[in-house]
Amino acid sequence: MLDVQRNRGAKHREEIEFTRRLMWGHMIFGAVIIALFLFHELFWWFAGSLVWYAASLAAMYGFMCQRAFCRWLLALVYLAATVAGLFFINRVYPGSTPPRTALLPYGFIPLWMGLANLTYGIGALLVLLNVRIRRAGETGFMLW
Repeated sequence: MLDVQRNRGAKHREEIEFTRRLMWGHMIFGAVIIALFLFHELFWWFAGSLVWYAASLAAMYGFMCQRAFCRWLLALVYLAATVAGLFFINRVYPGSTPPRTALLPYGFIPLWMGLANLTYGIGALLVLLNVRIRRAGETGFMLW
């Protein structure tokens, strides 16, 4: 029985490794985005990004536990990050005033926000359309 559990995903090892790297990348990059909002003293966006990150981790856990709808939910959460970032760049950022004591320069926001929008837009497409990610979700896996 233990041998079966250990080798459960052996036939999809490449797909699982690819998906693990994607999930670890999201966990690290999402935490960096949260920290950047905090360092720029955008506290409401910091709180919103914390809620978004928690929702993405819940969807990610469901996806790793072989729940098919969580793949769609994870892609939707990634897409929500992209839409929120585009809203921020186009509506919020131009009308806001930079804080006097921010840890990072205020002009740095469009650079990292644009990179985050592009990354999570591509991530949403990958989660939805990539066959390797779908197979890994059907097999089930852990991050380590």
